[in-house]
Amino acid sequence: MRQITKLTRRLFLQGGLWAIALLGWNGLRPSATAWAADSFIGTDFVGKTRKGKHRSFYINFWKPMRRINPQSWRLKISGLCDEPRSFTLTELLKLPTRSQSSRLKCVECWSARAQWSGFSFKDLQRIVPPQASAQGVLFHCGDEYKEYLPLKALHQDRVLLVHSMNGEPLSDAHGFPLRLIAPSKYGYKNPKAILEMEYVSEQQAGTWSKIGPYSSDGTILPGTDHPLEYGKEPRRISGGEITDY
Repeated sequence: MRQITKLTRRLFLQGGLWAIALLGWNGLRPSATAWAADSFIGTDFVGKTRKGKHRSFYINFWKPMRRINPQSWRLKISGLCDEPRSFTLTELLKLPTRSQSSRLKCVECWSARAQWSGFSFKDLQRIVPPQASAQGVLFHCGDEYKEYLPLKALHQDRVLLVHSMNGEPLSDAHGFPLRLIAPSKYGYKNPKAILEMEYVSEQQAGTWSKIGPYSSDGTILPGTDHPLEYGKEPRRISGGEITDY
């Protein structure tokens, strides 16, 4: 079964060579189209890609990562709380489910819309309440990405912890088994493949905010968007969640 493991260059090369060898053993070769569609096909890893089916909804990861094993995965709630706890995916699926159509907007100027299903952060917070000193949550992800959101932002009605996309469980590429959807924030504020949610006492810069000219707040600004499902035709946006299309 797949396990959560840090991906090194050596492991990645071994995984790719193993996949090619296996195809050769069976008398098959991966077609040029298949490899062009997703360079991670035939490996136990997932990473950034914008080809094939992902041309309609780009995939970004901080770094390639092993696909998550749903049987061994646990969502850890830690930090400033009296009773830290871990949840299985089965337990999280029992929380009240909500669905919404919302657009994910990237700082790279593209966006794409999907139907998301999941649960409110408030429902999880009722089970594992933070201490009075907690001001926000630091998300730790499978690709070693980290992101911070204040409790006030997580309490907004349109913010969901998502386990399904377009009527299906999240794919590995789109952040299985759990991701955050905050429609008024840029994509880098929507962490995916979440492993741990840590209550913290002060604002922290996430991974992307530390390496690029991106604000820690991450609210979508007025400007121009290039929606993928409309052929990247430029459209003016007024800031905040995109609701016009």
